[in-house]
Amino acid sequence: MTRAPDGLDADFTLILQRAAHLWPRLRGQSLFITGGTGFFGRWLLESLRLTNHAHQLDLRVTVLTRDPARFRQTAPALAADPAFALLAGDVRDFAFPPGDFSHVLHLATTSAQETFAGEDPLRKFDTLVHGTRRVLDFAAERGIGHFLFTSSGVVYQPDGETPIAETSLRAPPTHDPATALGQAKRAAEFLCAHYAARHGWHLGLARCFSFAGPWLPLDLHYAIGNFIAQALAGGPIIVNSDGSALRSYLYAGDLVVWLLALLLESPGGQPCNVGSDEAISIGDLAHKVRDLLVPAAEVRILGQPSVSTGNPVRSTYVPNVDRARAVFGLDVWTDLTTVIKTTAWHAQRRTQEIEQICRKA
Repeated sequence: MTRAPDGLDADFTLILQRAAHLWPRLRGQSLFITGGTGFFGRWLLESLRLTNHAHQLDLRVTVLTRDPARFRQTAPALAADPAFALLAGDVRDFAFPPGDFSHVLHLATTSAQETFAGEDPLRKFDTLVHGTRRVLDFAAERGIGHFLFTSSGVVYQPDGETPIAETSLRAPPTHDPATALGQAKRAAEFLCAHYAARHGWHLGLARCFSFAGPWLPLDLHYAIGNFIAQALAGGPIIVNSDGSALRSYLYAGDLVVWLLALLLESPGGQPCNVGSDEAISIGDLAHKVRDLLVPAAEVRILGQPSVSTGNPVRSTYVPNVDRARAVFGLDVWTDLTTVIKTTAWHAQRRTQEIEQICRKA
C-alpha cells in the first residue's frame, strides 16, 4: 500500500476526498510541472503520487528542477516512482523534454531562500518573466490543453483595502524596485492570458496569498513559521514590528484542492484569489502560537519599523475569496488552530527523526 510521507496520511486522505470530482479528469494525462521542489510543489506532487496509485489514473508527471539530487534526497518516494520523471534545468532556458503533454502547471518563481537573502530585484523580475515565456513556448509547442499559473497577491497594492478582491485596481507602484515580484507576476499573467487566447487553452490564474503547513520553512521571512520555530525552542516569541499588520493563512492541504480546481475548472481564465479570508493581526498570531504550543513563554512585541525582506512591507494582506467559493465550491476547510498545531507537530517530528539518525551515525 502506498503511504503518505512523514505521517501525513490523514491530511492526504482529505485531499483525495475533497478533490474526488477532479481526479477522473486527469486519468491517462501527462503533466509538466515547474517549481515542483518548493512548498507548493511538494504538496501537489505528493497528492498526485498518492492519487495516481489509489485510483490507478495512469498519470505521468515530468518535474523541472534545478537540483535533481536534492529532490531525490528530500522526496525519495516521489523520485523513485516510475510515473514521475525529473528534468534538470533552469526555468529560463530548460531544454524542452520530448513527448506529449496535456497539462502544464507553472509554479516556479525565485525561491524563498533567494528572496530572504535579498535577491537582486532585476534578477527576480527576469527569472519570473523570462521563465514564464519559456514555459509558455514549451506548452504551445506541445499543444497542451490546460495551463495553471501560480500568480500572487503581490499584484495588488492592498494597504487600507481588506479583504482584497480580484476587481481591485490598486497595483504596486512602478517606481519602487521592491515591487519587482508584483510587477513580474502582473507581466507573467499578461503573457499567460495572451498565449491562452491565441492557442485556446483552459487557463487558471491563481493569485496566491499566505500559507502554512508541513514543509513550510521555519527560518525565513514567514512570520507564522518564525513563531512556530521559536515556540518549539521554548520561546520567547518575538514580534519585531508593532504587531498590527493583518495576515491570513490557508492550509497547504486545502491549497492543493484549490490549485487543482483552477487547473481543471477555471472558466474564462479570470484570476482567482487563493488563500484564507480569516484575518488575524501578527501580534494576535504570536499570542495564538504561544497559547497553543508553549503557554508559559513570553511574547515580546518590539515595535520596530518593519523592514522589507525582498517584498514591500504591507499592513494588510488578506484576500476576498468569494469568487473561489461561488464559482468553484472551494472553502477554508482547515482552521488556523489546526494549521498551527499540524505545522508544529510535523516540524517537531522531523527534528526528532534527524536526531535519531545522528545518534545512530
